Amino acid sequence: MAPVESPDTAAGADEAGLAALRELVAASDDRFRMRPEPGPVQEARTLTVGMATYDDYDGVYFTVTSLLLHHAEVMDRVNILVVDNHPSGPHSWSLKRLEQDVPRLRYVPYDRRVGTAARDRIFREAVSDWVLCVDSHVQLAPGALAALVDHIDERPDSGDLIQGPLVSPDGSEVSTHWEPRWGQLMYGVWGTDPRGTDPGAPPSEIGMQGLGLFACRTTAWPGLNPAFAGHGAEEGHLHEKFRRAGHTTWCLPALRWTHRFDRPRTGRANSTWYQSLFNYLIGFDELGQSPDEALDHFSAVLGERAVRQGMADYQAEKRNPFNAFDGITCINLDERPDRWEALRRRLGALGIRPERIHRQPATATPADHRIGRALSHRQAIQQAHTDGLESLLVVEDDALFLPDSASVLRQALRELADRRWSLLHLGAPDSEPVPACAEGNHSLQAVPAGSDVTALAIAHHRSAFTHLLDELPDTVEDMSAWIQRHTSLDRYLARWDRPDRFRTVPAIATETRQFDLVAERLHGQSSHRCAAAGEGALR
Repeated sequence: MAPVESPDTAAGADEAGLAALRELVAASDDRFRMRPEPGPVQEARTLTVGMATYDDYDGVYFTVTSLLLHHAEVMDRVNILVVDNHPSGPHSWSLKRLEQDVPRLRYVPYDRRVGTAARDRIFREAVSDWVLCVDSHVQLAPGALAALVDHIDERPDSGDLIQGPLVSPDGSEVSTHWEPRWGQLMYGVWGTDPRGTDPGAPPSEIGMQGLGLFACRTTAWPGLNPAFAGHGAEEGHLHEKFRRAGHTTWCLPALRWTHRFDRPRTGRANSTWYQSLFNYLIGFDELGQSPDEALDHFSAVLGERAVRQGMADYQAEKRNPFNAFDGITCINLDERPDRWEALRRRLGALGIRPERIHRQPATATPADHRIGRALSHRQAIQQAHTDGLESLLVVEDDALFLPDSASVLRQALRELADRRWSLLHLGAPDSEPVPACAEGNHSLQAVPAGSDVTALAIAHHRSAFTHLLDELPDTVEDMSAWIQRHTSLDRYLARWDRPDRFRTVPAIATETRQFDLVAERLHGQSSHRCAAAGEGALR
């Protein structure tokens, strides 16, 4: 593997230059703006109407207002949930203030993944038996919500997917489903079944439809692939998952809705054909489906050369061992945007796409950095647990990856494949680097209790989520007392006495101040061939 390169600006700049760099990065990356906190958990009701939004306060406002004005007869059985997919953006505080005006509305900031797949979070935050998921610019026809509530009352334990007809603004056109064919780089074309055009008609089975509006029982939700990003690929894919679970998709004719398609005044979450193609390929792989029709369609529209390159990039990403983890979360202090920029480039040099990397603002506790560090790790684990991830890689912003990181991790994951595991340490502790090699051609080593370990770069399996969340307090006050008992997160992990805890051998990550020593000891190579940037941040 070629040396991992990263900018050395931060390491060589004087204080004035470093301050200028921080200002530049902060000005270009709004992830460093203050974000609202989530609202209190709602009381359980029959139905949650949830919407995921990206800089669309106007759409949310009119959707919520329409619910209150035109569906008052059932709103006592309904919660409203707004998932803000750009919580550091310009619309966030206005969205948050809706909680003051609408007592049954809850605001949840969420940017672990950005795009239409963020709607998955609605189902994981809802406390109701059923969820109606709508785009943040959809309005329901009068009586539509009551019709859905009646349907739920008649079939409370159903595991089916419920949708309704899309109606044009003047009511002259009614579209009941999507035909399963390709058009305009999307799988699915609107169609009309006469059985669904009469609001008084009974539900009729459909194969698929657009996902501007759909409902299901909360516990029947099959989830969306955590690798989805940007826009596209959920339509048809979600319907197939319901089908394979033994359920049916229905068009409920009375559940009529309109959709605002134009949005000239505001920006949107960035999405491209390239990202959409990746999403389709991810979905096909998940369900064991052939990508041939998609590749033919994309090639006909964009040309074979571009699509061949996209397919080659996707195959390379599948081979990248870092993408074996469902999520990659990077912990970074808001006052250190330069460190985030350096880490993002280092991870990019490892072949990790920006869409796969989630920046989590670290909890700042200047009086004792150990408290904030442990709280930050807990928050990352809590997000992964809520999202239903199988695994999570947490990387602190001073982590440096050594040469051959990918090959070592790839071999370690092969050895881990048939084993039960809870934690996988990728980093070397600053007090005692791990052994430079293991016996034979092995890259995985069990970690005995009492061994020095570090949480600098650590992968968590879902089997460890609940235990860690139970053990790690969630407030500064409680964590302060916890640190007094355990000294630090690293020392707590060192005392874990579990046979399912492992580390890569050699270590593939270290922090800046130990970089030269570990690089030479473990790899016998001079440090100029490796990534170098940053200073100890969360320590």
